[in-house]
Amino acid sequence: MTFLNSVSNAISSVGDFVTAAWFNKSGLLSALNEVLGPVPTPDHPSKLEQRAEAMGMISTIRRWQTAPHSPPASEAEVRGFFLQEELDWFSEQTGLSDTATMHIIRRLLPRCVRLRALHDPSLFPQRNRISPQEHTPAV
Repeated sequence: MTFLNSVSNAISSVGDFVTAAWFNKSGLLSALNEVLGPVPTPDHPSKLEQRAEAMGMISTIRRWQTAPHSPPASEAEVRGFFLQEELDWFSEQTGLSDTATMHIIRRLLPRCVRLRALHDPSLFPQRNRISPQEHTPAV
């Protein structure tokens, strides 16, 4: 790593700390939903589900969809589900550093997948509908 890159990374880290970037979720949640496209339906899986299926990781998505509280995604999962160009776009849209963006995506992705799944009737048949109390806390 060059001296210039080291200085740039240090400045980004200070900026993330000063602006509390690690806690700014609303802009990134909107960007995630934009990239993921329409809420999935049985006949039209989301872009994320299509990628997970291709990677053999659909069980990860299904676990997030059905679990009210999931641990954060791993960085490897995030990098597998999103193209580098999309990760760069998330940073540009939010004004966050790459590090802060990855940190927040790791926390938000399972929640986002869960919230979107609540609108997929094939996952939660009417007789087993989830009550509002089981929803994930607001992000």
